[in-house]
Amino acid sequence: MRSGQWKIFAVGAVVASLGLAACGVKASMDQAISSLGASPDVQVHLTGSVSAPDSRQVQAALNVLTMDMRYSSASGAALSQSKGNVNSELDVNVGSQSFVEVRQIDSNFYLLVNVSALSDIPGVNLSQTEISTLQLTLGGRWFEFPKSLIDTYLPTSAKVKAQTAQDQVAEQKILDEVSSVIEATSYTTLPGGGYSQTGSLESIVKAVLPTVETLSGRQIHPSAVKGSYTIGVTMSGVTATGGSIEITAPDGTLGNQSISLHATVAHVADSVAVPAGATVITPALLKGLLAQA
Repeated sequence: MRSGQWKIFAVGAVVASLGLAACGVKASMDQAISSLGASPDVQVHLTGSVSAPDSRQVQAALNVLTMDMRYSSASGAALSQSKGNVNSELDVNVGSQSFVEVRQIDSNFYLLVNVSALSDIPGVNLSQTEISTLQLTLGGRWFEFPKSLIDTYLPTSAKVKAQTAQDQVAEQKILDEVSSVIEATSYTTLPGGGYSQTGSLESIVKAVLPTVETLSGRQIHPSAVKGSYTIGVTMSGVTATGGSIEITAPDGTLGNQSISLHATVAHVADSVAVPAGATVITPALLKGLLAQA
């Protein structure tokens, strides 16, 4: 799986696998991760929320923002057997309308922006005239960023592959460290299938600190870490169907603040295809579009 796909796919995998680790059985955690790649297609729907004394504007925006991720095996095989031959799509939605759609197919990227959706996000400081101008220039049409164009702005392939491998090793190590803490902490079995667990943030920080220090190349001396995490995963048999994580911590004299992420997982047959009529971006066209934006 390519770097961008691996990192996005990890969002759903981490939510599911960390929650399932609460059962204390390593085999079950492996089953949950495997279930995400057991079919040719998987979809992950994400929502977020925040609660704090001064977070009304942020929460108002989160109330209308959602994210959808789709992954489809180009060969028709299970995602776990696709050997990186996976097409993906990332959608950011505002209410019922799409704001941004990004697809990656055969190393080419496709972008569609509906600038008009910005009007429905509370707190966006753009006038209707500015939004209309941007929509006229960029909105409502697909743009293709071919691999040849992307390669001119990226490091060499060898460097990218080396960095990707290094990132994956580091991310896996942190995941293993967090999972070890979660496996050692008590959990609650959910009536409909799945698990829920609450633990301290301090235990997580202590577990990952050595790896973080190694990656940063310096020692970190965090002060007392207060707060807690709550994670959960919903299951249908051995298949993860959703997950959540909530982090709560003190906010000075204002009380507690919390942030949460909720994911639902589906395996509907829904391939990610090349959009019709996409405008191919060349270096000259890109320069012109940036000048108008």
